Amino acid sequence: MLDKGNLIVIPRANFHSIILNARGVNGDMNRRFNNNNTSDVDDQIVEIIKQLMSESDLFLNLHDGSGFYSDTYIDKNRNPEKFGQALIADASRPVFGRDTLKLEEMAKKVIERVNSRVEIPEHRFHFMNTNTLTSDTKYPEQRKSATYYALTTFHIPAFGIESSKSLNSVELKIRYHNYAINEFFKLMGVEPEHPAVLFEPPKLIYLLISINNTETKLIENNGFIKVNVGDVLRIIHIESNYNRGITCDVVGTGTEQDFQKPISIQGTTSIVVRRDNQVIGNVQVESVGQPVEIVSFLIEVNGSQMKISGDQTLTVRRGDKIKIVDVSVPKVNSSDLKVNLKGYAPKEAANDGEDRNSLIDVRKLNWNKYSVDGKGKKYPIIVTRGDQELTRAYIYIQD
Repeated sequence: MLDKGNLIVIPRANFHSIILNARGVNGDMNRRFNNNNTSDVDDQIVEIIKQLMSESDLFLNLHDGSGFYSDTYIDKNRNPEKFGQALIADASRPVFGRDTLKLEEMAKKVIERVNSRVEIPEHRFHFMNTNTLTSDTKYPEQRKSATYYALTTFHIPAFGIESSKSLNSVELKIRYHNYAINEFFKLMGVEPEHPAVLFEPPKLIYLLISINNTETKLIENNGFIKVNVGDVLRIIHIESNYNRGITCDVVGTGTEQDFQKPISIQGTTSIVVRRDNQVIGNVQVESVGQPVEIVSFLIEVNGSQMKISGDQTLTVRRGDKIKIVDVSVPKVNSSDLKVNLKGYAPKEAANDGEDRNSLIDVRKLNWNKYSVDGKGKKYPIIVTRGDQELTRAYIYIQD
């Protein structure tokens, strides 16, 4: 809460990379700000960030950097090639028309105040100027970054705040980030109501799990649930002491985020719950019966779910609304598949050939050339991994 001023927070902008604890899962999001398209979800997120920049007087980009930045070489972990424990700007005093932005002066004021609170000398912050605006910069890739875009497009002060990956606790990284943020608040006349940060370790309390859409069970952390092979589970609620950044993963199937997704259980597994990339709890899933190694398509018709096997045909009527929820292929992770209903093209999103979870009006399936009968009646759902077709099923439209 703030007593004075306004603050826009964009939490977990690159959530997929956070879950996997890996930068650039879909390419480096901080190298997409020179793009003008919205070809995928990362580009769409970048466009939202750009819009929020246009409403701002200052932009701060929070990161972890390797090692510890130093103007001079001290050792392999503390030198000019490292980024940790640094306030980074693309220029020192850029001029835009009649306005001069005193970025280095602002950063050094913040650093002086922050370092007065940093008890360990090796953890103190330093100013790093990448000189991105100059033709001979050592960091030309920064011209694709968020800070460069904010600075050169909206002419607002923009800084990267980098804690070090070498710090031994998340709590310490959060503390240093907040030291810097609060000092920028003071520079900009923003007054927090409660500047102190209370950090409680995240934990799972319980899961609510639906079984075959007929019964719901409450399972506490470290508990277990017993189901039959082939039962479809859906995690419909995660109770934790945090509301944001929570994901659940049914191990060995689905994706890294299986919340609210129907998952067909084919063997004993577990449900791992994370906050960001930290495991905060799990539930064991014990299965009864022998797994059946078949391909299955889970399809929703007018809100009701049904299953068909590979090469089978689902009959629907014009006017129905269908959704391909997921496809299960033995020994293949669902996230490695592409599921394409031939003859369907999304109206607004990019047509990338992935049609799962799109709500499809059957009346719009009228491209005869994509139908297997040539009459606009029977359309294939083709499942591929890379360039290889693994299986298919069919939608037949009954007038």
